[in-house]
Amino acid sequence: MALRTVPGRLSRTPEGMRKPCATSSTTGTSELLKPLLRRIAQGRDPALAISGARHSMGAQSLLRDGWILETQPMNRIALDSDKQVMRVGAGATWREIIPVLNARGYAPKVMQSNHDFTIGGSLSVNCHGWHTNSPPIASTVQSLRLLTADRTVVTCSPTKNAELFRLALGGYGMFGVILEADIAVVPNVLLRPNFVTVPTRDYTAAFTRRVYAPASQVEMAYGRLSVDPGNFLNEAIIGTYSPIPESRGRRLPLPPLPQPGARRAVFRNSATSSAGKTLRWWLEREAGPWLADKVSRNSLLDEPAAVFANSTPETTDILHEYFVPPKRPWEFVRAAQEIIPRAQGNLLNVTVRDTRRDERSTLAYARQDVFGLVMLFVQERTAAGEAQMQAMTRDLIDAVISTGGAFYLPYRLHSSKEQFNRAYPAWDTVMQAKHRYDPRAVFRNELYDRYGPDRGI
Repeated sequence: MALRTVPGRLSRTPEGMRKPCATSSTTGTSELLKPLLRRIAQGRDPALAISGARHSMGAQSLLRDGWILETQPMNRIALDSDKQVMRVGAGATWREIIPVLNARGYAPKVMQSNHDFTIGGSLSVNCHGWHTNSPPIASTVQSLRLLTADRTVVTCSPTKNAELFRLALGGYGMFGVILEADIAVVPNVLLRPNFVTVPTRDYTAAFTRRVYAPASQVEMAYGRLSVDPGNFLNEAIIGTYSPIPESRGRRLPLPPLPQPGARRAVFRNSATSSAGKTLRWWLEREAGPWLADKVSRNSLLDEPAAVFANSTPETTDILHEYFVPPKRPWEFVRAAQEIIPRAQGNLLNVTVRDTRRDERSTLAYARQDVFGLVMLFVQERTAAGEAQMQAMTRDLIDAVISTGGAFYLPYRLHSSKEQFNRAYPAWDTVMQAKHRYDPRAVFRNELYDRYGPDRGI
């Protein structure tokens, strides 16, 4: 049975009782945890996993028969406008951060495309988003404070405790508790949208002309691939957002959060209907550009994932993401056009993101410039549905590895150990460092338990 902690007492409680352990003070949290970390190292208590908003799908923030640290009370936010840096507690969500930045005329430099996630979670998975010509979020981190297995609070940066810095960013909580971080921000700005539809085979060339050209002003962009069964993955929409210069740094209004409505109805209807997928693609391609208007950087990012979430008891939504070198996305897409129908996969959405080479994280997924293809599937909540998803996932992983790419780790733990090691050749280096920094495996989660030392799949 997984266990959670109760604030101030560190008594163990059943999995069903979601009691936070962290306090609003990072110092208070570290002092509260130190006795527990000592007992774990002595073998008197089970290991500790670190949990944020818990949007990972493969128990990367959970641990069977262990302690679960809920970090969300560590949510203090401070902005240094002169340095364009925010100091933020690891439990703060982007939903809490964006209004604070917006009120001062600033916006996140890099984050996911939804605001539900915590800072600690974002750094632990080394997230990325719609921001063009940008590496993942690790590139924006100036320093972080980490509570390590030996109960020391360590300040890490590119020049101080640099190895731990690189290991913690994209390290899935295996090297300690991220308490807080100093992260670069940018002036908020009003953006003008533009959309174009192209054959998927021409995606790289079309994106390059619009985003990478020397005269391009594009600051945010994404792609969308058709899931219309009659035009499956053959067509793409590229959406780009360019700044209106005189609006940069202004305090722009932040609209109310979007509510479920017609967009959700159209989206969820396409989960159960081929005609629904056809209609949704037509609306995205034809009506979407016509309805689009100027929007601020913060407004684009300030959206909950729940707007489109699956609420049916019979099925669940499953995310995949595949990182493909920029010259080879069509090669991967052609493989997916065979693999997904053969596996009877119900593909609901594909978004394409531009991610530049990551030079900070040891466990990097973007070891070169890549396009990230985010795929959303609908899966039946049955043993057969799970087996079908795992088999299809492994075929898609083989396809992306053959292009020289990788797959993202926050999702279901469906890859084989051999696939995992091929996609992440630095894993052995990470495990060697894990043994040096945390020889008793004080910090563990299901990702570590599945692929760590002496695990064979």
